[in-house]
Amino acid sequence: MANRDRVRFNVGGQLFETTSTTLANAGRESMLGALLDESWNPGQPEYFIDRNPACFSTLLDLLRTGALHIPSNVPEKLLYREALYYGLLDHVRGAKWGPFDGNTLRLADSVPGRAPGDGTAIRGAPDGGCCVAHGSVVHVYNWMLEERRPISLDYQQVNDVGYIDANSIVITARERLGKGDGGMAVFSAATGELRHRFRVEHGRQPKSFTAGALSLAGLDDHRIFSSCKGRLNVASCS
Repeated sequence: MANRDRVRFNVGGQLFETTSTTLANAGRESMLGALLDESWNPGQPEYFIDRNPACFSTLLDLLRTGALHIPSNVPEKLLYREALYYGLLDHVRGAKWGPFDGNTLRLADSVPGRAPGDGTAIRGAPDGGCCVAHGSVVHVYNWMLEERRPISLDYQQVNDVGYIDANSIVITARERLGKGDGGMAVFSAATGELRHRFRVEHGRQPKSFTAGALSLAGLDDHRIFSSCKGRLNVASCS
């Protein structure tokens, strides 16, 4: 094998040697794959990366073999963070869970803790996380199932939840008699901050309403549909 095909890394003080063929398995959009682009980063004898060497070794082995073997001394969540840094998270997910097979379903992970009553809705996020509605609170989890800041609706009953994208959650809630609340709003998935509240008007006057089941039109169509209790049966918002 020609020496020009070899690539050396110094990761956190530990030396690694691999080939450009192995790095090509990372894909051009990854950090390691980008090293093959001469116009972006001209070839050099050694690349220094100030990251965790044990995780790098595991990820490099994944690129070599296509199989994921996580050593006992490597925390799984740390490996996920390092994979995200290198742009290899999809490779790790694919190797860990494989293609979906309805005949071999298994528990991937669970979230400990106590919830105030039964969950009224649960939705998966585009980035692998999820959110779960319990009463007036929506618990939000990232792709590692680490809980983010929960979204509290101040005792309003949550009816449904959905992801507009990985960063935005739309929530429908029940109107409380005489409170002038309820309806539908968009919140930040990361911080729980209110971003937008949808309004229904009658005679140019805003009206409170109960919003129920949700449906999103699609990735390229940002319309949101919700069943509403009031004069109209279905509301369409965009």
